[in-house]
Formats: sequence, structure tokens, C-alpha cells
Amino acid sequence: EVHADVPLDALYKAWHMGARLGADYYAADLITEIMGSGMSSRLYRCLVKEQHLFSSISCYHTGSLDTGLLVIEGKVTEGRTLEEANAAVEAELAALVKDGVTEAELDKARNKIEAMIAFEDMSLLNRANNLAFYELMGDAGLINAEWDKYYAVTRDGLQKVAATIFDPANSNTLYYRKKA
Repeated sequence: EVHADVPLDALYKAWHMGARLGADYYAADLITEIMGSGMSSRLYRCLVKEQHLFSSISCYHTGSLDTGLLVIEGKVTEGRTLEEANAAVEAELAALVKDGVTEAELDKARNKIEAMIAFEDMSLLNRANNLAFYELMGDAGLINAEWDKYYAVTRDGLQKVAATIFDPANSNTLYYRKKA
């Protein structure tokens, strides 16, 4: 818990996740898309639009070549507490672990990632950077297998990875409170 001169309380939660070449990376990437990327994500829809607990919330990962972190961060709405905001995030994660995702959610996440990669590769400089990154991973040819790995993630596989990542023993939580 940290107290500072900030306009709103903020919640930061982080879990360890695997490395870029690990078997679970693609499922973790899809989880971040489904849970917290954009205004139609689960966390935004449920916790910002419906419950009005957060003014903003996101879910992303820091994974590159090494192991990384899957992070959820949000600004808590004035008049709501960090404790109730944290409980709501935990409830959404428990639902993900218990019930998994729908095929429509998985398809939508795949489509968003596919579009991002396709648009990114339109620039010659981005394409060269991506090829250099894959070569750094050990084989520039890996760029051609990227889609196969995203499409190999099943709903059951994603649910198992979510259960592994969102294990309470794998979590750290920071309450960033505004000074009274």
C-alpha cells in the first residue's frame, strides 16, 4: 500500500507469466485481449460500464524473451473503495478460471491480434524489426508460425493457463491511495 498526492486511488495487480517462447505465452496474450484490451473487454464492460467501480481499467503483459508479468491496473471511481474494486477484479478472474471464455470471445481476440499484426507488417521498417526480433529469438522463420500458435490455443487450454497464472500464490497487489 502506498499513499501519494494523486487524484484517484489506483489498483495494480501483477502475476508472473511465462517467457515469449514458452508454451503458455499465446494463451496469456489472448487472455489480456479478452480481459482488458478495449472498451468491449470483460473488465471494462463489467467494472467500468456496469458496476462503475473504475474510471479506467486495462490488462496487459510485459512478456518479451524473458518471463514477464501479466498486469491489471485501474483507476478507482471516486466514492468507491480499493477493497471493493479489488474484490470485483478477483471475482472476474475467478469466473474466467471457473467458466473459461466463449468461442466468440476467443475468435474476437484472435481477430484483433491478427489485424494488429497485419497492419504492423504493412510498414517495411516494422517488418524488418519483427524479423530481427524473431532472429533474436533464435529463428527469423518463427514469424511464419505465429498464427498457428494463436489458433492452436483452445478454450480449455486458455482456461488452464488462466488457472495457472491467476493462482493467488502467484499474485502481488498494490493499493495506490490518494492522501486524505
